[in-house]
Amino acid sequence: MTRQEFTALRDFVYTKSGIFFAESKQYFLENRLSRRLGDLNLSSYMAYLDLLQGPRGREELKLLFIEVTTNETSFWRNPPQIEAFQKVVMPEVAQLVRARGASRIRMWSAACSSGEEPYTLAMVAAECQDSVLRGLTVEIVATDISERVLEQARTAVYGSYTLRNLSPQQMAQHLVRAEGDNFAVKANLKAMVQLRHFNLVDYQDYRNLGTFDVIFCRNVLIYFDDAVKGKVIKGFHEQLASRSYLMVGHSESIHAFNTGFELIHFSKAMGYRKRT
Repeated sequence: MTRQEFTALRDFVYTKSGIFFAESKQYFLENRLSRRLGDLNLSSYMAYLDLLQGPRGREELKLLFIEVTTNETSFWRNPPQIEAFQKVVMPEVAQLVRARGASRIRMWSAACSSGEEPYTLAMVAAECQDSVLRGLTVEIVATDISERVLEQARTAVYGSYTLRNLSPQQMAQHLVRAEGDNFAVKANLKAMVQLRHFNLVDYQDYRNLGTFDVIFCRNVLIYFDDAVKGKVIKGFHEQLASRSYLMVGHSESIHAFNTGFELIHFSKAMGYRKRT
């Protein structure tokens, strides 16, 4: 891959997804896309860019996103934050929902990858159903830019490594043994989760998802530059109900953006709450 090809493809990926590859990532992009060149029998990366910009580009773009996105995740990832969600956020949100006369809590797992995060949220909801959430229903909209990981999430069968943070009691309550060392998510959790293909830089489509009481977008903002990050955070703010929560990754911060959120410190974790 020449520097010219890298720059052209890097800019194309940025325009379509908001993901920015610094010059140090040229080898990564070359390595990931070389497979597509081989599959398509193309002789150069510029030929691949021509294909992406042509009539077949829409379908190929889905495959490009599969190649260039990172999908490292697990159940109960960052346990202190999930525990804060369980013990602090959920009770507050349930109170807010009841106060406005509603009976449904809506959550958005943005960039949900292969489903571990939304099913973790569903586990928390199931465990609170007879206490904090009594009389309330829960709907979790889980979105990702990669069709491949969404298909994995729909299957909802996972190996022991990604389940490593769950206790034996949680394993027994929420999962059933599948083939080999795999486990399948139980039907009551799957019923809470709606899986949808969604691109976070399609800002005008945010409102089509509706209003949410909690948004999880963890370990995603780090892939965006400030321009895209600001627009994504603004979109989240607009889709959150008053005093509702945005949960980002533990290494991510939105304090540099005048976004209408306040930083909330939990025990060993943090999150952001919409001010009004």
